[in-house]
Amino acid sequence: MAGTTADIARILRDRSLTRAECARMLGLNREQLNERLRMMERQGYLARATPQTDSCSGCCVKCSCCGTKNAGAVPVLYSLTGKGERLAAGE
Repeated sequence: MAGTTADIARILRDRSLTRAECARMLGLNREQLNERLRMMERQGYLARATPQTDSCSGCCVKCSCCGTKNAGAVPVLYSLTGKGERLAAGE
């Protein structure tokens, strides 16, 4: 997979992955993926949300708060906007 904006939108729509898993699936390194995510956010395809929780209770995503070396870090979560949903659907 080439790691295009549409590929990333489809993955975000269909799966719950860590950034490392997403990057691997797209054939990108993590910095390349992070840059694409920032670009997609600037272009209005993604919205960023940070969970408002002190622990993993209620945090149902695979994230850094679930046992990686950054266990105290609050993960950055992205969701598709309406524009991102249309892109993922191929419209």
